[in-house]
Amino acid sequence: MATEAFEKIKKIIDEIKDSAPKSAEELEQFRRTYLGSKNILKGLMGEIRNIPNELKRDFGQLINEAKTTAEATFKNLQIKMESAAEEAGAGNIDLTAPGEPLPLGSRHPIAITMNRIINIFERIGFVVAEEREIEDDWHNFTAMNTP
Repeated sequence: MATEAFEKIKKIIDEIKDSAPKSAEELEQFRRTYLGSKNILKGLMGEIRNIPNELKRDFGQLINEAKTTAEATFKNLQIKMESAAEEAGAGNIDLTAPGEPLPLGSRHPIAITMNRIINIFERIGFVVAEEREIEDDWHNFTAMNTP
């Protein structure tokens, strides 16, 4: 009975060392299986009552070794996944950088025609005078003696 429990723990340690999750979901499943609140090792801790007294110490050390191996493997796999994500460019995005400039459109055909007409009149000697676009009541009516 005791040798079966020892073999079971050694088999779990080998599974932990050989596991290589490829995605975040598989890594989370690994964490739940070996480190979660209802992990495999907790069930084996209940087996300690069936172990003879002279082997309980070795059994406990083996379970602790399995637990530390699982923790170390999880941390290493987590670091590898994070570095792989950073290398893929997911972590290198600067959100404060200005966006790429949008291409500007072309001039409106009426604006092009108006500029041609203005150029012709400027060559003749006229000047384009810009004034306010909306006149008030005084300048439109009262100053011209129009009620």
